[in-house]
Amino acid sequence: MRLLYIFALALLFGSSPFAREQAFAQAGASVSPQLSQRASDVLRLLQGEIIEEQAFDENFRNAVPPEQFRALTRQVVTQQGQPLEIASIAPRSPNSAVIKVRFEKSIGTINIDLENAPPHRLSGLLLTGFEAGGNSLDEVMAAIDALPGRQGVLVQQPDGSDRPPLAALDPAGRYAIASSVKLYLLAELDRAVRAGERQWSDVVRLGPKSHPSGISQNWPDGSPATLHTLAILMISISDNSATDTLIRVIGQDRLAGIVKATGHHEPEELRPFLMTRQASALKMPVHASRRAAFLAAGPAEREDLLAGYDRALTIDSIDPRILTSKPRHIDQLEWFASAADMVRLLAYLHRNMSAESRAILAINPGIGQDAADKWDYFGYKGGSEPGVLSYNFLLRSKTGKEYAVSVNWNDEEQSLQESELLALTTRLINLLAEQ
Repeated sequence: MRLLYIFALALLFGSSPFAREQAFAQAGASVSPQLSQRASDVLRLLQGEIIEEQAFDENFRNAVPPEQFRALTRQVVTQQGQPLEIASIAPRSPNSAVIKVRFEKSIGTINIDLENAPPHRLSGLLLTGFEAGGNSLDEVMAAIDALPGRQGVLVQQPDGSDRPPLAALDPAGRYAIASSVKLYLLAELDRAVRAGERQWSDVVRLGPKSHPSGISQNWPDGSPATLHTLAILMISISDNSATDTLIRVIGQDRLAGIVKATGHHEPEELRPFLMTRQASALKMPVHASRRAAFLAAGPAEREDLLAGYDRALTIDSIDPRILTSKPRHIDQLEWFASAADMVRLLAYLHRNMSAESRAILAINPGIGQDAADKWDYFGYKGGSEPGVLSYNFLLRSKTGKEYAVSVNWNDEEQSLQESELLALTTRLINLLAEQ
């Protein structure tokens, strides 16, 4: 899952290239007069003032006509409330900056790029995301608790001590975690490599294939790939075919062992360890009788049933429209853990994982690079499907403080507004970075 919430506004505002190659960090850099003026213009534009002609250069106006721009800003205001003020300006150069805009409901991060010559009009504007506006962990946790459905959150130091959590909300509750379950596969791969049972360079054949997300479903059948490549695909872009290949290669016994070793409170919840293809196919109406038999069986019998069903649970039997329309059996056909289970898994990784796994976990920051840049180490894996969101972080601050964070949201009745939890989670992570 790609967690980074990029509003449709960002995609269009970025049509004029943002000059990242010219941007550079300037510790203590002062805000140039032109940056101050154009940041003020951005606020005025978001507030509905018709100043596109004077604020944007011709290339930008051609790429995003004023009427289209105004329609997009209205969408932002509908979701985030009225823009109130420029909260901060962080210069990257005299003609580029990251600005924070305070809305009624959130804080938006916007990259701006100006013409190099006067009048220094805006040539690029990219809205990269929102974070909630709470000023304390308690405020953010209260806002998460107020969301519909059920929420399970735990923020704890991963050092194995008995210190109380920094924040908790139903930490022992049972939650569907979707692709966050792939952290167990990374943990077992890493254990096997450290034990000398496998090497990251071991080559295996791709298969069985699953539905997207990912890219390897489009590779030729049986393509050779290293365990390292499959692990990168699984964690960084949540590649389902890479994941299912690794489940096959590792095997149910080893997976059951790592689930138990990492401290899952009810290891049988993840036995058998469903392939993504199997879990999705069993949700289809065409497999209703197989689904009923599977759900009525115990863990050992389920393994036998899956072996018998596997040839029938094909990609062709999966209708993406059914998978994406609304929650489907998320209380039965999913991967289940509590926030406390996920924090224990993160703590296990923190104590044991190799440099290779640590690097893999840090490839995709999920909630965005701006948040990740506040940390010395930022590891992330999330998961989602209709009715399910799960965000998991292993963090080390620039002052050396370490945190394991698991944020989960389930609703069996309706799909979730990811932007809401993303904004709150981003604020939570940013508050931790400031401690």
